[in-house]
Amino acid sequence: MIIYWIMMLLPAFFTLHPVRIEARFRKWAVWLVGIIFALIIGFRYEVGGDWERYFIVYRYLLESDSFFEVFIGRDIGFEFLYWLSFQLFSNIYFVNLICAIFFIAGLIRLCLSMPLPWLALLVSVPFLIVVVSMGYTRQAAAVGLFMWGLVSLMRERKLSFYLFVIFASLFHYTVLIMLPIGLVYGSKKANVIKVVFFSVIIAIFTYIIFYNLINHMFYYYILIKFHHSDGAVMRVFVNFLSAILFFIYREEFKRKFHDEKLWFIFSLLSILMFPAAFFYSTLVDRVVIYLMPLQLVIASRVVVLITSKYNRTLFVFMVIIMYSSILFTWLNFGNFSSYWLPYQNILINY
Repeated sequence: MIIYWIMMLLPAFFTLHPVRIEARFRKWAVWLVGIIFALIIGFRYEVGGDWERYFIVYRYLLESDSFFEVFIGRDIGFEFLYWLSFQLFSNIYFVNLICAIFFIAGLIRLCLSMPLPWLALLVSVPFLIVVVSMGYTRQAAAVGLFMWGLVSLMRERKLSFYLFVIFASLFHYTVLIMLPIGLVYGSKKANVIKVVFFSVIIAIFTYIIFYNLINHMFYYYILIKFHHSDGAVMRVFVNFLSAILFFIYREEFKRKFHDEKLWFIFSLLSILMFPAAFFYSTLVDRVVIYLMPLQLVIASRVVVLITSKYNRTLFVFMVIIMYSSILFTWLNFGNFSSYWLPYQNILINY
């Protein structure tokens, strides 16, 4: 499990490093670490809870009668890359690497938009990087593209946000539930009717396109609760804590940053998700993944809102200790962490 601790210790070291680095060099340093993380994620071997499941998908692709039958009503972006990976390389590593690049690119772009990029990157390690990017390959690609679009939305480029969310839906259609955020964010009260109208249109369009998949999720995740995620409550709870922290510092947040309303929406949704996690753990767990950027934003921005230098330092140490404890607990006591252990990589082990 040493590789997971290296991924945690790298951003921790640069967060606590006393020497100030020029902004452009810091930017390249963050991207360099991102490239290393992408190689760790993309070239992993037999790591992650869904590893075996992807070979079932491969057999489905081989047994399909026609090329077009493979992609109808499914996550066509991912399955096309999957099909291409086996056609060109006869293995899974090409699609894993491409999905890892999408994920890391979005994550690093979001981190670099924060006051403390290294701290934001550290916060992403236990959940987003280790669990999501190494466990949910399809959704990791969608999350990465969503985070890239989220930075565009923070910069008032709504069209770019919509395009990235739609592109992300080719890898995991659940990301479409985040599309209305672009409509709500920046809209005035007079535009509420328009927001509701377009949200309903998006919902209907999504249901028509992904009719079978949505019915499958509704039946298994809500009606009979066939799936259960043991770690969902903890993951949602950490997002819940970030939301509470946002509301504590909301007025200062509003004065310092121009996108307060966006994180108000994220915080409100995170609070609403917490009680739901006790009843619909897997469904909420998959949805809250798209709300996890809130943790990166709050951890990084609250630091600059704290006036006392001593309290700022204390807060940074608390964040590092908290997320290190989460990683330690999950690696040693998580019900499914054995699927991540030992870490293997084809660049090292083969």
